[in-house]
Amino acid sequence: MNKRIAIVTGAGTGIGRATACRLAKDGITVVLVYASSKAGAEQTLAMIEAESGEAHLYQADISNEQDVEGLFKYVLGSFKQLDIVVNNAGIGSMGMMADITTAEYERVFNVNCRGCFFMCRAAAKTISDHGRIINISTGITVSAQAGMGLYVASKSAVEGFTKALAHELGPRGITVNAVSPGMTNTAMLEGGDSALLKKIGAKNSVMQRLGEACDVADVIAMLISADGRWISGQNIHADGGSVIL
Repeated sequence: MNKRIAIVTGAGTGIGRATACRLAKDGITVVLVYASSKAGAEQTLAMIEAESGEAHLYQADISNEQDVEGLFKYVLGSFKQLDIVVNNAGIGSMGMMADITTAEYERVFNVNCRGCFFMCRAAAKTISDHGRIINISTGITVSAQAGMGLYVASKSAVEGFTKALAHELGPRGITVNAVSPGMTNTAMLEGGDSALLKKIGAKNSVMQRLGEACDVADVIAMLISADGRWISGQNIHADGGSVIL
């Protein structure tokens, strides 16, 4: 059996990097997709190769339709198959609704929503039977706190894509799930008062600690494995119990 082939977007840092490293450790060949931070992606590549894993770099802006089409063409042309897509690339945004500019709306939705749509559409056309699609959302879609409306709205769309695509691809044995991290110790927390956010993140978790990128990567790896074959159309909160529904 051929090695499984995975695409991981936003692979140059944080959850994307941790996921790519975990999948490579599990024997999966990973295409590391980055938009602008080649140095970060190269560091991820070096980490994987140091552990005798296999990975390949690819530059693409997922909000650009032609870039996404080129990415999937490259993967199929190079490896003849595609088994896993992890739509991790995303950007954060904080601001009260009255103050959000149209430019900021377009910036966030272009990546988080439009980009996810392009990736899901391309995956639906090309992924192998019994494949896996994971879309990264966020735990705060269930609370929509003040100042987070734009980010929450963009990620709510991601969850909608996930549910619909699970129905559409299920007959082919393909599972589609969302994974929603809580506050996680990644660069995304550095956009505000990082010390305060980390303290809040630890307090919110029933585990009483801040999540790490590897905590989320391990959940993604489980869903991708054979053990995750009967889970589809779900939003898995990988957050140490920060959200208990």
